[in-house]
Amino acid sequence: MAACNICEEPLGPPVYRSPRPLSVTSLCEVLSGHTEVFHCSRCQQVQTTPLPDLAAYYDKTYQILVSSEEEDQLYAVVNSRRIFRTEHQVETLLRLVELPHAARVLDFGCAKAGTLKALCVRRPDIQPHVFDVSEMYRGFWEKFVPAENEATYQPKTEWHGHFDVVTSFFALEHVAEPRAVLAQAASLLRSGGVFYGIVPNIFTNIADFAVADHVNHFTPPSLHRLCAVAGLGLEKIEGAAHTGAWVFVARKGAAAASAAPADASAARVAEISDYWGDFGDRVRVFEQAHRGDTAAIYGGGFYGTFIATQLERPEAVACFLDQNPHRQKQALLGKSILPPERLPAEVRAVYVGLNPAHARATIQAVLALSHERLVFFYP
Repeated sequence: MAACNICEEPLGPPVYRSPRPLSVTSLCEVLSGHTEVFHCSRCQQVQTTPLPDLAAYYDKTYQILVSSEEEDQLYAVVNSRRIFRTEHQVETLLRLVELPHAARVLDFGCAKAGTLKALCVRRPDIQPHVFDVSEMYRGFWEKFVPAENEATYQPKTEWHGHFDVVTSFFALEHVAEPRAVLAQAASLLRSGGVFYGIVPNIFTNIADFAVADHVNHFTPPSLHRLCAVAGLGLEKIEGAAHTGAWVFVARKGAAAASAAPADASAARVAEISDYWGDFGDRVRVFEQAHRGDTAAIYGGGFYGTFIATQLERPEAVACFLDQNPHRQKQALLGKSILPPERLPAEVRAVYVGLNPAHARATIQAVLALSHERLVFFYP
């Protein structure tokens, strides 16, 4: 890549190149070709070479959570209660943003707009609007958004300066030109209106570093810079409000509440690059040590998929395991995704495909995996 997506500083060589010519997307698609990641020494942005023809990919190919109205991603399991991402995102938004009565709210890059729909249940007074770069989600929108409040490909001209709040839930990481996209979103806000965004945090969820379709991996300094370029004053950025993500609130026409923080991203980026560079070797060492054992992969997401792509004998994997009931209705790489309670009796080795920050604690809490016969690979 020639230049940084945020500050336009010239970039050097990639800090990471996937060892194998295979890449894994956020939807667990396995693509041919290397993933290359770059780091900007000026604003600390981290970015990945975009997939070819992004516009067509998100218009026709990228389908997230479309199997049913209820399909959602599992956010956490607390005292055996499953908490889904939509529920958590609504709670976090209501805590961090004061929504005026009858607020005009636009979900920008909304996909099926599940969070906005849940927000309308909690706050039926708000006026929901949706925008996306694909037509495929209209069937979901029409159940709660008036047709005149929907737009695809380009926002409506009459929306300029119209909204009290524009939200963006895990969208900005996908775009090749984040400066232009955020400036467009900011133009739709009234003076003093709020932009509320959530983007992945590679420092607390290192998987995002290697996700092939996430072009942007933001850091606090790069988010400060991005908001300033778009005419937004960054009021707050939180790294603990949403696991594995940055949550930020910015206001149109306001000065930033604080200066861009000092940052030590370079050393941390190097550590993460080394982690992914060695990851496949660690998987194969475990595989060789347990050659002949029937295996399962715990985690039907990116980590689990990435592990599968590193195996020399993927046919030894009997199934994937996942606690998300929506994922249990699906298959991954031709193998069933089962609840842990249905672990096949012949399985002896389990590859744990979870964020290493909480992988061991999660497995220890799964009673169905507390068998002495099982040996675990931890990421």
